[in-house]
Parts: sequence; structure tokens; C-alpha cells
Amino acid sequence: MVALDIVHKSCRTFLDHWRALPRRAGSIAPHAEDYLDRAPAALMSGVFIHDVLADDLIVRFMGTELVSRWQRDDTGKVFGEYLDKAARARLVFIGKTVTEFPCGMLQHGVMATTAGRETIFEAILLPLEVVTGRAKRMVIYSGLLDTFARDEHGKQFANAGKRCWIDIGSGVPPLAPPPE
Repeated sequence: MVALDIVHKSCRTFLDHWRALPRRAGSIAPHAEDYLDRAPAALMSGVFIHDVLADDLIVRFMGTELVSRWQRDDTGKVFGEYLDKAARARLVFIGKTVTEFPCGMLQHGVMATTAGRETIFEAILLPLEVVTGRAKRMVIYSGLLDTFARDEHGKQFANAGKRCWIDIGSGVPPLAPPPE
């Protein structure tokens, strides 16, 4: 398994905030309500919240920096709906692993931009507890390790880059996260 270090200062701050949130009895992750009640205002512009369904991830929240980065708001839509079936299945597998194992995931990924270049982003995926019977939920913080030029934005994911699981108290899954 590939081991990665958190590079983006805001990603570290996000993980530290998530770890400091209260836990309800028997929970390894904070409840979604507790996260939202104590949402880190300075970081929310780089946050996604996804519902993890059997075959899809539904975007429930997309921060303003992410909307600006992609020049669209995907709230209420299937995350990665434009991807092929295998790529979407990998995303769902990751979402299910993060929420059901539970664990976190760190990713250093590559996205193509409208300026014809590639830029690297760092993302941390973490589970959130939900009311019994509701869809599993995860929260993701994504920060660019590069900057966009004026009027440049993300066009598409170029490749998944590197991924590793984060032990949040129950170990890590025995299988490495899917590479792409």
C-alpha cells in the first residue's frame, strides 16, 4: 500500500477538526448533524458532502471554492455522472469502504484544466454517522496544491493519482484503495 503525507495545510486542519468533533455513544465518526453544527467555516468552501448509495454517490453539499473550481454546482447530482461505469463503481467502492469499514482516505490526484495543463489536488475523505435508515454519508475536503491562473478552472480528472487509507480508530482495510 502506498503511504502518503498530508501536504496541504488546510487538509491537515480539516482532519484535525474532524478528529476533535464529539462522538455519540459507540460511534467512531462524528454524526453528520454534529459536523454541520460545528462546520469549520474557513474550510467549508472546499468541502463536499456525499450520500453513499448502492450504486452512486449523491452530492448533498458542494462548497463555493469547488463550484468555482469546476464552474458548476453538482449539488443534488450523481458525483462523477459523466464517468464511465467502471470509474463510477470505483468511486462508490471508495465511498462504501470509507463509511462501512469505517476509515478515511487521502488522495493526491491530477486534474486537467481549461488552460490545457494538469494540476494536483489533495483530498481527505472521512465518514459521518447518520440516523439509522438513512444513506451513509461522507465528508471530503479538497485543496489544490497548485493555483489556477485567472479564468482557469478544472476540466476533468486526469487520473486518480495516489490514494491511501487513513486509520481513524478501526484500522485500515486489507485491500489497497483502487488506483484509478
